[in-house]
Amino acid sequence: MYNRSMMRILSVLWLLAAAAATALCGDDAEATKLYEEGRKLYLDGAYYKAGKIFAEAEETAESNAVKANSLLAQIGAWRMCELYYREFKAIEKILTLYPEYADFATLVNREYELGDEYSRGKRDPAYWALRFIPWLVEEDHSEEILKRALERAPFSPFGPRAHLRLAYIYDQAGKVRDSIDQLREIVRDYPNSEQHKYAMLALAEGLLELSRRGDGDGAYIREAADVLARFKERYPDSEEDDWVRRKLLESKDIQAQRIYDMAEFYRKSGRKEAAERYLAKVVSEYPESLPAARSEEELVELDKSFLPGDFRPDPESRLPKIVAYPLPREAQRILIAPGGDHHNLVPIYDLKRKEPEAPAPAEVGDGSAAPDAPAAPDGKTATPEDGK
Repeated sequence: MYNRSMMRILSVLWLLAAAAATALCGDDAEATKLYEEGRKLYLDGAYYKAGKIFAEAEETAESNAVKANSLLAQIGAWRMCELYYREFKAIEKILTLYPEYADFATLVNREYELGDEYSRGKRDPAYWALRFIPWLVEEDHSEEILKRALERAPFSPFGPRAHLRLAYIYDQAGKVRDSIDQLREIVRDYPNSEQHKYAMLALAEGLLELSRRGDGDGAYIREAADVLARFKERYPDSEEDDWVRRKLLESKDIQAQRIYDMAEFYRKSGRKEAAERYLAKVVSEYPESLPAARSEEELVELDKSFLPGDFRPDPESRLPKIVAYPLPREAQRILIAPGGDHHNLVPIYDLKRKEPEAPAPAEVGDGSAAPDAPAAPDGKTATPEDGK
């Protein structure tokens, strides 16, 4: 009895499996038919219709192989249509669901390329039928694409540039802290990249901006000073050296002003000893800062036993250095020589410029030749006697 019951159960399971296999084969057959139809459209140049057919084939198919092939075909069709966000979604789908059928390195590099395209202004048309209207486009997807590419391959050769682009996107959106986080990753993880130098400069400027808004424990300004010092050590002969020097002075001014404000608070509160300590700290640790002179003056008033140092030199200039170059001397009388394709314009001459005077011709009979004297037949310079 038991064996008969088991046989009946196994028979039912076998019938169900056979029905499922039949349905599976039917779905894959239909998907393959759709795939071939889309392939013909693709070869005929109807890429948008082909992409729609490939998407339908992917939904119809049951086996992973057919679905993956349909997704790969979609990637090619959407790329030809320049519908890059749809291409990105197809790449993400095959990398997530069917990674065994995907060329990981090629597809992730393509995601980086798509992120670059969007960050340079590429936008997909909102409606394919109205794609000729330039302002009827979808939103910017550069942040989403670049973040996803960095999650999949953070140490790709495209990684530093992606972080730098994200930092710019966040900065433009007013997300200064998010922008700084991206710059920190470049400085920390990509020290030999081309973007490292510019990331350090942008990071220092961002930290200075945060310190100007309010820096409770002084962490931002200390990090900014550290980044600027490391930049001078890493790039001693850079073109930005003057900018870095001025920013270092500014960072010392901010740190000194922060300590000076604390000293003022204690002075007004009647805590003379604490005020003296902070004022002395400004004078000793930041002597080249702008608040140093005021701190020394107040310290003399608070502590009569304090002896100021020698005459304090003028603080170093915080203004940029401007190099003045002399105007080039005129090489010829022509001031402007207009021209270009299919133009025949008259040159403009400098009428005020004096031509150099020609040397006076030598007197006849003094034994020397005139400047433009013709050569004699024997190769010697002709003289008046030769013409007699």
